[in-house]
Amino acid sequence: MKRNQASAILLAIVLFASGVASGVLGQRYFEKSVVNAKTAEDFRQHYMSEMKSSLKLTPGQVNQLEVILDETKARYKSVRDQYHPSMMQIKQEQISRVEAVLTPQQVPAYEQLVAERERRYKDQEEHDRQEDLKRAAAHRANAGR
Repeated sequence: MKRNQASAILLAIVLFASGVASGVLGQRYFEKSVVNAKTAEDFRQHYMSEMKSSLKLTPGQVNQLEVILDETKARYKSVRDQYHPSMMQIKQEQISRVEAVLTPQQVPAYEQLVAERERRYKDQEEHDRQEDLKRAAAHRANAGR
């Protein structure tokens, strides 16, 4: 009887250890395969790092890739600027519709939420603009060498 209990305890420990090992390996795989980018700059840095290490890019290729990414970002921005007025109209309609559902006491809190979201969006845009300026200056400095 004691032997069966010891075997059961040993089996439970092995099973538990296997679960822990699987969890740790799974987490490591997940962390390596998922980009934890909070900003566009974080994503760009991760992308550049991955391209450099996976493809063994030369410094010239890195510079060319930087130019490609800058040009692509500018084209995205151009398209965004074209549809921006329509998107703002849709957004304003949404805000009005949500406010119509709320009680008069809830509207000020909702307006505060909307304002905070707008502030974060503008802060992120300004941060991205500053990063673009820094990158452009660094690129000009590297091109001058």
